[in-house]
Amino acid sequence: ITNAVHMLGTGDPGKIEWAKEVLDRQVKQMCRLVDDLLDVSRITHGKIDLKFDAVDVTKVIGVAVETARPFIDSRGHTLTVNPPPDQVRVRGDFARLAQVLANLLNNAAKYTEDGGNISLGAAREGSEIVFRVRDSGMGIPKEALSSIFEPFRQLGSAADRPQGGLGVGLTLVKRLVDKHGGAVEVKSDGLATGSEFVVRLPLLVDVSAGGA
Repeated sequence: ITNAVHMLGTGDPGKIEWAKEVLDRQVKQMCRLVDDLLDVSRITHGKIDLKFDAVDVTKVIGVAVETARPFIDSRGHTLTVNPPPDQVRVRGDFARLAQVLANLLNNAAKYTEDGGNISLGAAREGSEIVFRVRDSGMGIPKEALSSIFEPFRQLGSAADRPQGGLGVGLTLVKRLVDKHGGAVEVKSDGLATGSEFVVRLPLLVDVSAGGA
């Protein structure tokens, strides 16, 4: 941002246009980082206000994909989405559940080399709806699996994650899923094997009636 501001004073049309693009991109990135930090702080101190309602799983998947799509496309990834074949609902905060899935998709895109494969699927398993986000990325060492949801935990070097970040996206995922009475886990066979994040949430008792 400092470099871009300096370029604005040069009077060079090409440099000014470059500076505007940098400022726009970096300010959006900064806002996202600050929002993530504030969310972690609110959850930690019990100050987050969740609005529970009957949430259509297919619709929340759609919003999450829409949110993450620009980043996924910018990396040249192929995204496959498999929503449940019939209407499935959970009791939750629509915006926060969309944030959970979008964070997992963004995480998959960030740790997968350009042109990789990412998938998001959801299916009933007993009394739960199970979301699975898979990627063909760098994978996770076995010794890191138990700490992957801790704040500020990041894998690899800065070169492995050119989009930066603070390492709180997965922390938000876990804490929001916990608030919904669900569970999240990660699976990977190690480096260069990709990874899979699994989110389990309880279904509404009476899905066919559409009520909570």
